[in-house]
Amino acid sequence: MTQQFAEILLFIPILLTAGFVFFLPSVIQKMMNDLDGAEFKRFLTSLVEHSLGSPYGIGVSITPFIGMIPYWIYFRLDNLWFSAGLVMWIITSAIAKQTRLPIYSRVTGRKFPGYKTQSEIPKNDEAELKKECRKLQKANYIQALFTFISVILMTIGFY
Repeated sequence: MTQQFAEILLFIPILLTAGFVFFLPSVIQKMMNDLDGAEFKRFLTSLVEHSLGSPYGIGVSITPFIGMIPYWIYFRLDNLWFSAGLVMWIITSAIAKQTRLPIYSRVTGRKFPGYKTQSEIPKNDEAELKKECRKLQKANYIQALFTFISVILMTIGFY
């Protein structure tokens, strides 16, 4: 396996993730902003439940993490731009998890492993739910921005 082929295999799921990550703030988040508090709570609860079991989401999220270990063992840091993009993608994934899971927990009441459970916001607390919706919007835009940067870094590595 050549280094460029390995990079393409890593790049494809990251690119697929990027498409999904850009879809969130550009379409889904705008829909959530139009909902009242109770509708937002119901929609986000359903979205979280369905996305946690998504084979697509799990596959494109895990594949780069698994693939980058042998990539770095065999090719080390031969392609610094591509490696910088991978590192940026890891950091972005960690930041996204740290910013979104507490929001999901507060809105849906769902417990996530490794995160302190916070009290669930009642569906009639319109102000608090709208506040969480704005926080989620900010988190989604930040993830989209940093995912875009990681894709650019990896793309530069192909040249």
